Amino acid sequence: MVSPGIDRHRAPATDSVFSTDTGRRPRRMAPHRRREDLIRTALRVFARRPPAEVTPEEIAEEADVSRALVYRYFPNMAELRRAALEQAMSELLEELVPPKDMPLLEQVRVALGTFIDFAACYAPSYPALLNAGSVVATEETEVEIERVRHRVRELVLDRSGIEAPSSTLLLTLRCWVSVVETAVMSWLHGQDMGRDGLADWLVDQLVAMVTSSGASQEERDLLVPRGC
Repeated sequence: MVSPGIDRHRAPATDSVFSTDTGRRPRRMAPHRRREDLIRTALRVFARRPPAEVTPEEIAEEADVSRALVYRYFPNMAELRRAALEQAMSELLEELVPPKDMPLLEQVRVALGTFIDFAACYAPSYPALLNAGSVVATEETEVEIERVRHRVRELVLDRSGIEAPSSTLLLTLRCWVSVVETAVMSWLHGQDMGRDGLADWLVDQLVAMVTSSGASQEERDLLVPRGC
């Protein structure tokens, strides 16, 4: 049912949410550049440590600025975490869109690989963001995460050509996205299969769920090619 891994479709993520390039930064920056630099700095730190444990002092040290300057742009860590998450999710949404010149399930597989890479890059932060009871999770973070969930569902429907999905299919896709999130979180803790193997397994779950969900025959034919 699944084809070999998806590395052949991946492009290097330069200057994106996946980049950890520290580079040499100028001592003086325009206000909007300084704010952006602090957000980038926070993302690098969040890739190493759970966001709830990170202090303004750590951000200041990493960015080579004073603690007072961090507070000038972000009055508290909650605001900095929110801004960093918004930036990360916006860039993830851009990276998630796969090339159109491949079968639908292969497009899904490529997008899954991108999402898994993102979660692995921010492994300390990912579980905290999805855990509604964590210090990091807020109404604002939930909005950002739901933005990604909605885009994933929208992308699957758009690329399949389904313009008016049934309520059954929409529910199926919502449940599948939850499976993706839970499986990736579990994988981060154990990683008992390869990254491509996980993406393949998640594609299999989509096929199984759509096939057995009660979606219309037309929807099944568009989403799951014959023989899958």
